[in-house]
Amino acid sequence: MQRTFGPQFLPDAAVRFVVHAPACEKLTLRLEGDAPQEMPMVDEGDRTFAVSTRAATGTRYWFRVPDGNPRPDPASRFQPDGVHGPSELIDPTAYTWNDQAWRGLPKKQMVVYELHVGTFTKDGTYLAAIKRLDELVELGINTVELMPVAQSAGRWNWGYDGTCFFAPHNTFGTPDELKQLVDAAHQRGIAMIMDVVYNHFGAEGNYLHPFGGYVSPEHHTVWGDAPHLDGEGSAMMRDYIVENTRYWIEDFHFDGLRLDATHCILDKSPRHIVGEIGQKFAEMQSHLKRELHLIAESNIYDPELITSLDSGGYGFDALWCDDFLHSVAAETRPDEHMSDRRYVAGDDIEAVLRRGYVFRGTLKEPRRRVPLAEDASVADWSSLIFSIQNHDFIGNHPDGKRLHQVTSPEIHRAAAALMLMLPAIPMLFMGEEFATESPFYFFTDFGDAHLRDAVERGRRREHPQHDWTKTVSCLSKAAFVKSRIGARENGDRQTLDWYRSLLKIRRKWIDSGLMSGENLTASWNKDAHLATISYRHESDAGFAIVRLASAAETITPIRIETESWFLLSQETKILAEAANQFLLGPSGVVLGEGAVPRIDSAEPL
Repeated sequence: MQRTFGPQFLPDAAVRFVVHAPACEKLTLRLEGDAPQEMPMVDEGDRTFAVSTRAATGTRYWFRVPDGNPRPDPASRFQPDGVHGPSELIDPTAYTWNDQAWRGLPKKQMVVYELHVGTFTKDGTYLAAIKRLDELVELGINTVELMPVAQSAGRWNWGYDGTCFFAPHNTFGTPDELKQLVDAAHQRGIAMIMDVVYNHFGAEGNYLHPFGGYVSPEHHTVWGDAPHLDGEGSAMMRDYIVENTRYWIEDFHFDGLRLDATHCILDKSPRHIVGEIGQKFAEMQSHLKRELHLIAESNIYDPELITSLDSGGYGFDALWCDDFLHSVAAETRPDEHMSDRRYVAGDDIEAVLRRGYVFRGTLKEPRRRVPLAEDASVADWSSLIFSIQNHDFIGNHPDGKRLHQVTSPEIHRAAAALMLMLPAIPMLFMGEEFATESPFYFFTDFGDAHLRDAVERGRRREHPQHDWTKTVSCLSKAAFVKSRIGARENGDRQTLDWYRSLLKIRRKWIDSGLMSGENLTASWNKDAHLATISYRHESDAGFAIVRLASAAETITPIRIETESWFLLSQETKILAEAANQFLLGPSGVVLGEGAVPRIDSAEPL
């Protein structure tokens, strides 16, 4: 059965309102306005209720369920008053697109910039975000990943508490304004990725229960109700999610989706829902004839997710694999643990450099540490997304501190060099390129008193290693406002120039074919805290030497002697420029072309 979700505009100017409500024997459509109207809906079979009537774009409406309460459309396209208000009728064809020439971006070229619409600018809107796109182009960014915009409760929210999966968040602007942002990005050569959450519904504003079929009767999550994806009666919800993926790509022209916490999508069906999503993406890729990207947050390396559909995998083309981030943290912040997995200084960063990951697992197999001695096979570097900080890593610190604040600016820049000189897809978190002093707090705006208390207690329970007594409340407006990144002119110019230089080198090496997993040799010297990265392709060669250690450690400088170089960090002292001899301090970086430098024993500064 081919299901449709949400209102459809008919050729005769009428609108067909349709809703799937397996638990209902009857439903009524209520149209708001100067003279509100209520119309009984007809069960067309399989508890699919529909009614056609004339209604103008912008009309607000509800479905009155059998208990007498009016409820928003489960497939609402817009909630102008938030999760507790009526849905608004949106014409999907009203926006005139200007991106007809856009064909997307190949994966190997991607440099991702993760941002939260509400804190990326002072105004916190889709239209305000357009004004900063040129900054990103000038920096070297060509892909933007939006944190979730599906409607969630409150005036501010990270977005992972969405309850209206088809409705762009009202506080950021209208659906057409979101389309305008995507359109503007494409005209600048920027691909747009949407972060979507299919592992749970938000805890406030979830009005799906009376309709039936949307919420799992068996599975539960700590964040909210689980979608009904397996067992009897689950086909409708599976169709709903697959249709949602199509909606963002076809109606909003997004270039891809990033699925939040795929390992937390509870589905015991013979074919996991992520496989159906992978199949839908393959179909869209074929008929849309532009580059599409399906990204999974797995936290660890899951080879099945990025295995092709033809080979029995799920057809995703990239993974958020946090092993790199946590391995860097184990070197630079050894006393803090930001994951429920334990990362070991030295050993784990060596594993990541040599094969791309530390922990491995699938949706069906246990997730476990895999020692290098057990399996040294190399992951597909082009399908791994690496970062040195992201929304979780910063926001899960009580004070929302960024990497340069919890380590040092020098360590931050060295870590950036290590990330950007590897062939994995790099991802920056908004503001890191100019070392903004603004924190990025976890923030939410639940109205329910029980939920508010549960969120505060949950934060302390999930991260007991931190002192939560003096932090800004995640429920306060201050947490949201203080998280705005501010103007880059107010940031650190040296860090901004460093990122520009690194991204320029990376782009050159990517375009020449030098930077790829096939051409890579990488290693880690545990005693010296030293990463050696080298590439060789035909007659071209390049290298990056990066030292990465905790600021608390006493690090003896190391002598480097190279044939040529073109970028040094502040922590690198020139001994004899004519002879290309340097001393690397604890956060020293040397980049160059040609053979890997000779690294001598330690010498005093």
